[in-house]
Amino acid sequence: MQRRPSPFKLNIMIYKLEENYHPYHQLPYCCVPAILQWILYRHGLDILDQETIGADLGLRLPLKGKAYFSNKSIKFLPLEPKNGYGTQIEKEKYSIQSFFNRHKIPLMISKMHLFNTELRLKKFIIKHLNQNNDIILRYNNKVFKDDNEKSYGHFSVIVDYNTNSGLVTIGDPELPHFKQTTLKQILFSMSKQIDGMQRGLYIIVKS
Repeated sequence: MQRRPSPFKLNIMIYKLEENYHPYHQLPYCCVPAILQWILYRHGLDILDQETIGADLGLRLPLKGKAYFSNKSIKFLPLEPKNGYGTQIEKEKYSIQSFFNRHKIPLMISKMHLFNTELRLKKFIIKHLNQNNDIILRYNNKVFKDDNEKSYGHFSVIVDYNTNSGLVTIGDPELPHFKQTTLKQILFSMSKQIDGMQRGLYIIVKS
C-alpha cells in the first residue's frame, strides 16, 4: 500500500522566523552595520547606531563621508582601498564576533558557509529558519541591479522561503527593503562568477 504524505508537510508552504525584522536603511557603505541593527531589533536587544557599529567594524570611507560621520575611529581615505570602502570584518579585531563580545551582546556568528548546489542551499536555509536562526547573506547585489547599474559586495538577511513558489524573501538595508529572488540567483550572487570573490552565508545564534 502506498503511504500518503503527512498532512503537516502538505500544509507547510513558507518557512520563516518566529520574530519579524524591522528594516533599517543603511548609511553610505554601512550595509553590515545596518544588517546588525536588523538582527539586534529582532532579538529585542539594544540597538546601537550605524556609526558606532561601523567604527567597531573598522569602517573606511571616501573623504566626502565626513559630511555624514563624525566618529574619530572611522578612517576617511582619498583613494579607495583594494578591497573597497566599508567595514573590515575579515580582521579579527574588526570581526562581528569581536563586536558582539565588546558590547556584551549575547549572540554568536558562525564561519561563512559556502554552497555549490541549489539543493544544499535550500536545505540549509530551511534548517536554520526552522531553528529561528538569523541567516546573513553575503553576496554581490548584481541580481537586484539593472544591467547598466554598478554592483558591489553587499549584506542582507534571509527572511523566509516559499516552497511552493521557490522564492526566497531577502531583507535588504537598501530600498526596497524586502525583495524576492530564487535559490539559483542567490547561488549565482555568492559565486565567483560576478567579480571573482566567493561569498556565502553566516548564521547568528544566541550564545
